[in-house]
Amino acid sequence: MKFLPSDAANPNLVELRPGSRAPALDRPTFTSRLLIPVAWERLTDMPSRGMLDAIERSDSAIFDTLLMGVDLDAARVEDEVLADALKPIRLKLDMIFEMLGAISYRDVPLPEPRDIELGLIRAAWTAPETFERGEWLLLKLYFHKTFREPVVLAGRVVGSEALADRREHRVEVELLEMSEGVSESFARLVFLEHRRHLAQHPDQIAVSRRRM
Repeated sequence: MKFLPSDAANPNLVELRPGSRAPALDRPTFTSRLLIPVAWERLTDMPSRGMLDAIERSDSAIFDTLLMGVDLDAARVEDEVLADALKPIRLKLDMIFEMLGAISYRDVPLPEPRDIELGLIRAAWTAPETFERGEWLLLKLYFHKTFREPVVLAGRVVGSEALADRREHRVEVELLEMSEGVSESFARLVFLEHRRHLAQHPDQIAVSRRRM
């Protein structure tokens, strides 16, 4: 992940300069809307560089694993000949996921699926609790029902308001910038996952492209 230099006395903390934004975030990007299991963890302060580096290493490995399956599914939809050729690989990958699920994740429950808007610099969803503006969170996204390793994103709450029924709150989080390679993998995973959901549930998932 890329960060702006910190002037704080504690070298383990990363601070954002008021009004600053990395140039990479000014480029056109996407917002996709997905229905996936979502969890979050409240933090008492901005995560340290060490924590963020560890998150990025973990996310990178998870993206590599998940994109294999998503790419195979995308090929299955677009090209029947290629899909037939890739079918043995898909079966082996499914078998590996099933083995991992049986051995490693049998005691790991999936959180409740939630309708979430995802982009490179923001995320928004509904939660049964309220958040304070400026509060730091770790957002955990589960893209596979068997391979239950979450993609983790760090961000700061920029908005939280109660919905009409007062039982749910819309939460909006500004995400810390990811390194170029990880952000590209994240964008691919979200886009391909959106496309897969759209093929299965065209009435449930919507996507929009805009400049954030």
